[in-house]
Amino acid sequence: MTDIPAMDIAPDLQRAAREMTAARFACADLSHPAVAELFEIAVMRLAREALHDPERVRPAAAPRSGAPLPCLDDFGPSRRLVDDIVPPPLPRAFVTLQEVLGNPRSSLGDIAAVVTHDPGLSALLLKLANSAYYGFSGRVDTIERAVGLLGASEVHSLAAGAAMSTLFRDNPYPELLDIPRFWKHSVACAIVARFLAKCSGRGNPERFFLAGLLHDIGKVLLAVAEPEMAAMALEMARRDNLPGPMAEKNVFSFDHAELGGRVIAKWRFPATLAQAVAGHHSPMRFRDEPDPALIHVADMATLALGLGTRLDPMVPELDPVAFAALGIHPRELALAADDLDEHLPPLV
Repeated sequence: MTDIPAMDIAPDLQRAAREMTAARFACADLSHPAVAELFEIAVMRLAREALHDPERVRPAAAPRSGAPLPCLDDFGPSRRLVDDIVPPPLPRAFVTLQEVLGNPRSSLGDIAAVVTHDPGLSALLLKLANSAYYGFSGRVDTIERAVGLLGASEVHSLAAGAAMSTLFRDNPYPELLDIPRFWKHSVACAIVARFLAKCSGRGNPERFFLAGLLHDIGKVLLAVAEPEMAAMALEMARRDNLPGPMAEKNVFSFDHAELGGRVIAKWRFPATLAQAVAGHHSPMRFRDEPDPALIHVADMATLALGLGTRLDPMVPELDPVAFAALGIHPRELALAADDLDEHLPPLV
């Protein structure tokens, strides 16, 4: 985002941006230094956006009255339990790649041989290996060399993202979930998670990229498996100004994080990944595991920066214990925002 100095933004524009941002942070504790840091970043980002699009800080229309919400008894939690929602099977090519990557005897040639059977993934790996982001010298023109340069973890993350986007390309309920916004939020969270992993000295930051990429997969499954109940939760969140997970629990008795964690486990991803997804809204459920805390902070920061599955998303509470576990200074969240601006693909 263009770094326009605050002094160049009219005071009334800054005031309007602050009021709108405060509404989004209504559920967050602004007395926490990290939340306060994100709040100020969000205010200035919105004010800069409003310089080019004044509608961004215009008051939203009052929620439509509409018909009363259906009675919860009509859609009781007994209708569908979290374990009853069966995910679609992963693409066979990705399953094969997981098996090869999980075998310590696999060579670069073995991995490349699987990747070459997926033209889309092959093109993506070559494109990234030759991009300025990685800064490799010389032209990367073979899949095996791209795999060697990117590394197994990066290849796994990219392949998982490609598999998920293929799996959920067709959205039968666009009114429940804006898929382009969903993936933009997911990629943004992945980028922030990787940055925070590096800042906090976590090993293998690419595994946090993958956790960030898949953390909200339960949202898609809810929309597909139970569209009526998902619509009810969405409307409840809008009308009552609730964070999405709270509304989901009111309707389903579980939220998309818990469902996502169960599905990740069913897909035979590592247990640490399933925990990171399941605990990204309640990281203290996995107090002894570091991954849920980091994804929790990355997701909260991404939403605070205005990148959600809907415009101007509500910002969930930040778990102070989870943030403290990262061992980073609140000011590093500003660096994470800068890194996101630099690396978030414009067409995501």
